[in-house]
Amino acid sequence: MSPRPALVPLRDLALQRKLLLVSVLTAAIAMLAALLTLASYDVLAVRPRLVQGLASRMELVTLNLDVDLNFGDRGAAKRTLAALRGSPDVHGACLFDARRQLFAQFSRGGATPCLWPADLAGLGHRFHGDFLTMLMPVRFEREVVGYLEVEYAMPLLGTRLRQYGLVLAVVLLTLFIGSLLHMLALRRLVTQPLLALSRVADRVTREQRFDLRAPVVAHDEVGRLAEAFNAMLATIATRETELRRSQSLLNSIIEKTSAIIYVKGMDGRYLLVNQRFRQILPPGTPEPIGHHDTELFPEDSTGVILENDRQVRHSGQAVTYEEVVPDSTGVPLTYLSEKFPLLDEHGKIWAICGVSTDISERKKGEVELMQYRDRLEELVQVRTEQTVHANAELAESLATLQLAQDELVRSEKLAALGALVAGVAHELNTPIGNSLLAVSTLIDQTSSFAKQSAEGLKRSTLMAFIDSVGAGGEIVLRNLHRAVDLVASFKQVAVDRTTSQRRLFQLHDVVNEILLVLLPSFKKSGITVRQEVPPDIEMDSYPGPFGQVMINLINNALSHAFDGHDSGEVLVTARRLDGGMIEVCVSDNGGGIAPENMGRIYDPFFTTKLGKGGSGLGLNIVYNIVYGLLGGKIDVDSTLGVGTRFVLVLPVKA
Repeated sequence: MSPRPALVPLRDLALQRKLLLVSVLTAAIAMLAALLTLASYDVLAVRPRLVQGLASRMELVTLNLDVDLNFGDRGAAKRTLAALRGSPDVHGACLFDARRQLFAQFSRGGATPCLWPADLAGLGHRFHGDFLTMLMPVRFEREVVGYLEVEYAMPLLGTRLRQYGLVLAVVLLTLFIGSLLHMLALRRLVTQPLLALSRVADRVTREQRFDLRAPVVAHDEVGRLAEAFNAMLATIATRETELRRSQSLLNSIIEKTSAIIYVKGMDGRYLLVNQRFRQILPPGTPEPIGHHDTELFPEDSTGVILENDRQVRHSGQAVTYEEVVPDSTGVPLTYLSEKFPLLDEHGKIWAICGVSTDISERKKGEVELMQYRDRLEELVQVRTEQTVHANAELAESLATLQLAQDELVRSEKLAALGALVAGVAHELNTPIGNSLLAVSTLIDQTSSFAKQSAEGLKRSTLMAFIDSVGAGGEIVLRNLHRAVDLVASFKQVAVDRTTSQRRLFQLHDVVNEILLVLLPSFKKSGITVRQEVPPDIEMDSYPGPFGQVMINLINNALSHAFDGHDSGEVLVTARRLDGGMIEVCVSDNGGGIAPENMGRIYDPFFTTKLGKGGSGLGLNIVYNIVYGLLGGKIDVDSTLGVGTRFVLVLPVKA
């Protein structure tokens, strides 16, 4: 919407004149509003105060009139009313008795009839013209003995308005002078810096000189505006320098690249070409800028070019294709061309850019590569047949090796079980032999007792036989219990070793059973094995695989740690960890593991006693069980001459 014609001159005024005009208009409007406010105040606020003041004065007068009315002294009442002459604002007064009959009166301008005011029957007041009339009762000891009516002359409203107008004129003149001073201050502090900024902006626009700077007079809003304008000029200058540098770099790349680069308008005329494009044109060809392809290339080459241009214009997408175009000598060359649209700020295509790369040598290489590929396929087929045959032999060898490993593991388990059986059998020999000896002794004593019974028994002989039978029975019973415990422990260990069933078990009991089964091996070696496992650790796991891990670790210590030692100790400990885990340690004070062997102890078939009964599968089995079925981890710490410590961290619930 265009501005109204009357507002156009005001809009085009200078800034300092606009400020002066706005200041004067603001002051005039403020004065007019003040005049209207004072007039309204005179009507709305002054009159209630006049009523209140007149009522107060009449109350004082009635205090002197109550006695006059009570005794009917009209002369005294007239003198009292005549005293009101000293108040120039009181125009007249009428005193009525209780029957509302005139009793006395006072009039400043001559005789004024005093009639009972019917409109003031409610004992109030009223304004009429420039006068205020008020009626008030006269009381004597709370009894109304008469009424006093007073007519009060108010100051003329016009006089007061003229007084207000004079004051407002003085104030308006003062404000006008202040507005001029305000305009001069604004001109110095605001207008001049803005005009200076405007002049600099005009020069920048006309001369395109971004090195100019606006003067910064102060650090107020105008100063900050000038600083922001200078910062903007600096940014524009920097960007212009970068743009020129980028343009120079782009021109250098376009001109020095080996690729052909060009830009066409929507009418097919060339807008930009590089030097490489000009080199492929035949001699005598006109300058390509402003010309079509039909004016630069042979007719048989322009068909593909124009068709690809049409595809880019209609699809708005890049197109990549190969084209054959003769060079300046007429030799056909193959180019890999990519054409893509150039879009303006509205997303519309305004030109087509193309980049063409000479791939003639690459095409020759592709032909040669195809020949080599055919030869290579033949070689690959031969090598593939050889590889398949080698893989079959390797798979057969691997299966054989896996079978051998399984047989070794099975043999290791059977050998360990046989050792357990031999150890348990040896341990059972002692209680069974003791039982046999006690029973045979009892049989001999029974035969002797039978002979003595035939000849006649003595009390002492009977008591001795009874004691012998009791002692022999205790020996047999104790040794048989010992044998039962050994068989039960062996049975549980054997069941756990042959199965991988999951159950709840007390860690302390399982370790005790394992140590009881391994006891014969300890006695033969002279090594002490003991355990410090708390009795309150309960696990929900696999006791069989866990027992196999314990037996392998203890047997490994007995086999390797104490070579050349007649004594030593293997200690099994356990403790709870946070997060539902436990730590089980198997440590010894033997010779330790050599540092060069630490990284290979879990490798299958690695052993330092090859040919001396060691298979090299013990710790490998331990590693697989711990990280597999038990879901834990194992770590080892060993020092030569000090000992070895295997640490298992296992979940309480597998």
